[in-house]
Amino acid sequence: MKYVIARTAGEALGALTLENGKALIMAGGSDIMVELIEEKRSEDILIDVTQAKDMKGIRVENEHLVIGAAATMTEIHTNPIVKEYFPSLAKGTGSVGSLQIRNSATLAGNVVSAQPAADGAMALAPLNAQFVVLTTQGTKIVPFSEMYAGIGKSSLDPHREVIKEIRIPLSEPDEKASFIRLELRKSLSLPMLSVSAMLKYKEGRVEWSRICMAPVGVGPVRALKAEEYLWGKELTPTVMAKAGELAAENAAFRSNPLRGSKEYRRHSLPVLVRRALEDIADQLGVL
Repeated sequence: MKYVIARTAGEALGALTLENGKALIMAGGSDIMVELIEEKRSEDILIDVTQAKDMKGIRVENEHLVIGAAATMTEIHTNPIVKEYFPSLAKGTGSVGSLQIRNSATLAGNVVSAQPAADGAMALAPLNAQFVVLTTQGTKIVPFSEMYAGIGKSSLDPHREVIKEIRIPLSEPDEKASFIRLELRKSLSLPMLSVSAMLKYKEGRVEWSRICMAPVGVGPVRALKAEEYLWGKELTPTVMAKAGELAAENAAFRSNPLRGSKEYRRHSLPVLVRRALEDIADQLGVL
């Protein structure tokens, strides 16, 4: 196997281009190495970006929280800037696997792996994030909503494109987010269900909301009917419960031996949506 260490994002792109589609970008490697061992992948050239200086670090820049694509889950989970602006993202990245996995896995990789209920990706889903991607044609900006092409399939080409960083617009005081998961145990457990949400509450009314659910489809699925219902309403217990019920209408449930039956998850999802909204209401001082 050929192993290349890239010192910048541009160098990583150059290495990919040189190998003409035969190489693969690797950061934490928590998914890629398993897939290589299980022969689910056949690439024998890896481009390591963990030393790329312009893909590391977490900072605030131009009213955005900027997270380098090589930043690990642990770095995001423990970062004071993330905790200040997006505690729900800190919570989600702290829920991924074990400490050993979080010390190597990246948020960018969590999204590119395109698993339906990846905790980091789910926490990121309602935050209106954008991915800065380097290609041979130049830099492009890809919104989170366009990152998924199918279950386990990213819309990006990992053989020809490099994510440099993730940019999240800073929230206003009347904008809050939440992340909640339902699991069998508190560690090393895939979520049975997870919900993340963000909304703007202005003058006692919901101005906009984004509610995401998983695993109930390809990637995080938006609860569009619940979002439409919430517009212009107060965050009362009755309204939040109704939004939870409506959220289930946008979800495709299926049974899984590790995550429970579709009947159980259909019953549980409205409760999780309600709890996510209650968490936001509590942050806003509404409850």
